[in-house]
Amino acid sequence: MSARQDRVTFGICAEAPGESRAKALRAAGCDYYEPGIATGVMAPNREDFDAHLATWSEGGLGPRSANLFLPGDLKVVGPDVERGRVQAYMTEALERARALGIGCVVFGSAEAREVPDGFPRDEAHRQLRQAVRWASEAAEKAGGNITICLEHLCQAETNIVNSLAEAGDIAHELDIGNVGLVVDIYHLTEEREDFAVVREVADKVAHVHVCGPDRQPPREIDEEYIAAFLEQLAAIGYRGRISIEANFSEDLAEAPAALAVVRRSAELAGLGT
Repeated sequence: MSARQDRVTFGICAEAPGESRAKALRAAGCDYYEPGIATGVMAPNREDFDAHLATWSEGGLGPRSANLFLPGDLKVVGPDVERGRVQAYMTEALERARALGIGCVVFGSAEAREVPDGFPRDEAHRQLRQAVRWASEAAEKAGGNITICLEHLCQAETNIVNSLAEAGDIAHELDIGNVGLVVDIYHLTEEREDFAVVREVADKVAHVHVCGPDRQPPREIDEEYIAAFLEQLAAIGYRGRISIEANFSEDLAEAPAALAVVRRSAELAGLGT
């Protein structure tokens, strides 16, 4: 899968940090950052995006993965799906992702995929699979070896594909080379899904999200918890990116300590870096 690497690298989910913060995060051990597509990459018009492309890698820290793929009002499930609008958005978004050097795009998009009350579940699942196909086609068209990573989201966030096992079934059914999975410790924990499920979808794991309990930045007391999760990644020989997706303060002051915790957890887990 194109998102695989020779070694594990570590980043944070945040919008472009600017030169000074980027330098500080690099010094703290951050290899990259993970911005939102809908909230960041797609925010400026194309002309402004192209004109300021270099600013995304100020301070030597660049985006290598991205999340928040679709805005909430761009429905991909339900009676109001506008195929042309969705495909046009995906095409533009993934062209921009390629220009930034982003290698994997997380397809979570809780609100965009929420199933309306009374809408047939079978049709909702068909529509979600179709949306993943559209994203795959747009990524292929954009070039740059972008992997679309379907995300399992807990029931508190959306009402479809709430387990990693179910996301794995979809990825295996689609069997598309540039479609994989993101494994998220928060959603596994919220859904009480055993971390060992990672082994059942090993061939599709392309990206990882970690955090402390309740989406807090990882702290020293969380090392064993995170290490137990990362042991499953070590067992499948994972070599890819691990992003901290947490509720950081605006200035990312907790990021250096959080990165150190995740790196130590990876060492405890025997996850090669």
